[in-house]
Amino acid sequence: MNFTKLQGAGNDFVLVEADKVRRDWPRLAIAMCQRHFGIGGDGLLLLLPSDKANLHMRVFNPDGSEAEACGNGLRCLVRYALDKGLADRKKSEISVETIAGIRKARLHSEGDKLTTIQVAMGEPKFSAKDIPIVLEPGTHFSPAKPIMDYPVTVDGRKLALSFVAIGNPHAVYFGQQPVVDFPLSQLGPKVEQHPIFPKRVNFEVARV
Repeated sequence: MNFTKLQGAGNDFVLVEADKVRRDWPRLAIAMCQRHFGIGGDGLLLLLPSDKANLHMRVFNPDGSEAEACGNGLRCLVRYALDKGLADRKKSEISVETIAGIRKARLHSEGDKLTTIQVAMGEPKFSAKDIPIVLEPGTHFSPAKPIMDYPVTVDGRKLALSFVAIGNPHAVYFGQQPVVDFPLSQLGPKVEQHPIFPKRVNFEVARV
């Protein structure tokens, strides 16, 4: 099976033209994204034809789950399609079908050289139903309003998390300590798989 390794803004992916081959994609994503025994990557991108857009993208996380969309993955997929002649370089915009809907990639060039691919991921959503989050009984948070500083306990440590969805769900912890000092490798996977997230979540740590 042929594949291509790509990276965008530090996110690396394995891309396969999935219309040419049939596989158990969740299982393959786990094997291929493994950094010690596989190719290594933040996700598996599948490029497919679309009857709704110029291209169709599916994204599988390293754990085998399927994501709704991925901004950097989409940019990589569009660049690959342009290089392979699967999309028209003369266009200023390429549309891509995803589970989250149609996403558009704007092409920026200097002369004949493509310099930047900019992706419009849509408006961010902040309500519990859009993330989604299963709010614990008795909480004073409204499922229809933005959820900020929601207390989640992981390994005995209480984290105040804020939530946003941009095609896929994100939980952000704003801390006072330097980001490099946060035990991300220890707590990150446990936040991602916390039971309040029925579709799991991407976890980020920030300091403002």
